Amino acid sequence: MATNIFSIGQSALQAAMAAQATTSHNISNATTPGYNRQEVVQSSAGGINYGYGFVGQGTQVTEIKRIYNDFLTKQALASQSSASSLDSYYSQISQINNMVADTKAGLSPALQDFFAAVQNLASNPNTQASRQSVLSQASTLVARVSSINDQLAQSSASVNSQITSTVTSINSYAQQIAKLNQAIVNANGTGGGQPPNDLLDQRDQLVSELNKYVKITTVPQDTGAVSVFIGTGQALVTGDQVTQMVVTNSPTDVSRLQIGQVTAGGGTVTIPDSFFYDGGSLGGLLKYRTETLDPTQNALGRIAIAMGTAFNQQQKLGLDQNGDAGTAMFNVSSPNLIGFPGNTGTTNLTSTISDPSALSTSDYTLSYDGTNYTFTRLSDNTKTVKVAGDFPVTLDGVTYSNGATPGGAPTMASGNTYKIQPTANGAAAFSLALNNTQLLATAAPITTAINATNNVNASTPGTNTGNAIISNTSLDPTTFKQGSSVAFTASLSGTQVQLTAAWTGATPAPAVTYTNPDGTTGSVAAGTAFNYTPGMTISSGGVTYSLTGTPSAGDKFNFAPVAANKGTATINTGSVTAAYLTTTTPLTKPTTLTYNTAATPPAFTISPAVPAGGGTITHQDGTTTAIAGGATSLAYTAGDTYEISGVKFKISGQPSNGDQFTIAANTSAASDNRNALAMANLQTANTINGTSFQGSYSQLVATIGNKTNEINVTNTAEKTRLTAIQAQQQSESGVNQDEELAQMIKNQQQYQAAAKIIQAASDMINVLLTLGG
Repeated sequence: MATNIFSIGQSALQAAMAAQATTSHNISNATTPGYNRQEVVQSSAGGINYGYGFVGQGTQVTEIKRIYNDFLTKQALASQSSASSLDSYYSQISQINNMVADTKAGLSPALQDFFAAVQNLASNPNTQASRQSVLSQASTLVARVSSINDQLAQSSASVNSQITSTVTSINSYAQQIAKLNQAIVNANGTGGGQPPNDLLDQRDQLVSELNKYVKITTVPQDTGAVSVFIGTGQALVTGDQVTQMVVTNSPTDVSRLQIGQVTAGGGTVTIPDSFFYDGGSLGGLLKYRTETLDPTQNALGRIAIAMGTAFNQQQKLGLDQNGDAGTAMFNVSSPNLIGFPGNTGTTNLTSTISDPSALSTSDYTLSYDGTNYTFTRLSDNTKTVKVAGDFPVTLDGVTYSNGATPGGAPTMASGNTYKIQPTANGAAAFSLALNNTQLLATAAPITTAINATNNVNASTPGTNTGNAIISNTSLDPTTFKQGSSVAFTASLSGTQVQLTAAWTGATPAPAVTYTNPDGTTGSVAAGTAFNYTPGMTISSGGVTYSLTGTPSAGDKFNFAPVAANKGTATINTGSVTAAYLTTTTPLTKPTTLTYNTAATPPAFTISPAVPAGGGTITHQDGTTTAIAGGATSLAYTAGDTYEISGVKFKISGQPSNGDQFTIAANTSAASDNRNALAMANLQTANTINGTSFQGSYSQLVATIGNKTNEINVTNTAEKTRLTAIQAQQQSESGVNQDEELAQMIKNQQQYQAAAKIIQAASDMINVLLTLGG
């Protein structure tokens, strides 16, 4: 029995030693990252039946248990992955937010200064100082756009650099996890089924560190190893095998890095960026690039393209200081077309920005299956399917067609795909095309006028051979019939010079009265010859003039009078539209509109006739009336706006019969500011998706600001959640020094008690030996 007691004491002593060793291990690893508290699990060693009952055999250590909560660990991993993603996203987007919203370095002050210079130019179109100011501020604006674009490019390069370093870290952690898998499998094989707690802690810590870079999923294996998967199920670690991750260039953008994995055959399979969006710093980087960086670069490019195009169009609608047609003010980029690596055959595809106001901030793909052309807007995956007969196709402000056959369907091999970036290069390509102040087209190419003064418009043909001279002309508008004209022709009756009046457009033809230098007067019917006396004064149909000198037979004296308008009607200064640049017959010949009350209803007679392209009358109530090509009469309602061959003008008020309005080419461009005013009006014009340049940039700033705040708030909440989970995890699995100290004292007492048992057993054996002696 004493021997049995000795064995019991020995088992107690060994259990106390194991417990003390475990407690000491806990204390020494209290600050070790990833360490989970361990505790000794004891059980009874059973008993021996002596007939009178079972006598116990002491205790035994069944295992060293790792205090580990799998549920809390998975929660912590999920929260940590999300927090790492948000951290990565926020660190990038906050830089862009600070840049675009900067009141000094942002685009807003440069836009305001540029348009202030344009407004000043409109007020002083003929001063070199105001012209130079516009070019200087335009240069500053271009530099500001370029600077912001450069910083966005630097952000893109930073993302590439971080992707490369992150992939290196992921591969390193994957290799370490694989080695620990192997060590754990070996330990399980030689440890009699007991778990190697410290190895498990080390592996869990590596998994946790890896999870910060990329969201992972772990699947335990029967051998004790774990398989690690990333993305949407791509294997990273399987047992002691690692599938290497690599960084590759995007097939459609060599400046853009993507993630791939090495296949068993040595090739590389690209993993879509979206597969990583769920978490990890890598996911945050890729999500930031797709959701914020790319749209921001495209939005800035859209502003540059829309602004450059709008100013170029307005420049071309004006006249510069030399009286020449305006030229482009800015250099503007075209859409970027990138063929996918697997494309075959020859492609003939052109894309042109036809409506900058309709541009989006998305990239697109165009694929062809032999029948259908499918456009996909990548920002929302919206698909637009077209067939060959639908071309040319205009989608979000970009027109697509065949370059060799304008308007036709693109030539593409079946299965080919192209990436289209309408605005990605907009900011990078934005530059100033003008460097000469005289080339700023501040003037409008047309002028309008009303007959404000009476004019007899006297003239003599170059075929006249006499020396008679017209003088003292005047026009009586109350007598003259607007639109009529008269010619006096000299003839001889013997040696007497006679004159005969021939009226055109006046029925009945007016009679002629005359006054000779001696004061005698006379009158003859229209078309009747009368004797000429040098210095006589002649009147007919409101036209009065004096004629001196001696005319020769056949000499003519022509009058094409224009009477001042009598009505209240006025015509505005007029403008031109984009159609003016393509018309072959603009209204600059000049064109005359004469009000005719004899028409039913009264209308304007236009001369020359309306060009073949026709036009439109827009009434004040918004309704329109088409003008046919070749028309010689234009209906009129007060306040009507006419647009013919790209020339736009408005007539208001009530004209009187015969009132005339003219449209002619501008021959005095130097001091004209009408086109400069049109340029200044671009500041508030809705030129980009229903808003102005400034409005579009403000939307960009607001979008980035709101997203930055959203990420910041979400990140703060996620970190709070992570802290709570980790605190709960530590309360269960972490090492508490006070608890371990108490456990150490308990173990010491257990050890001392076990020693007493052994001592008692020894004393009993000694007594037995003494009795035996």
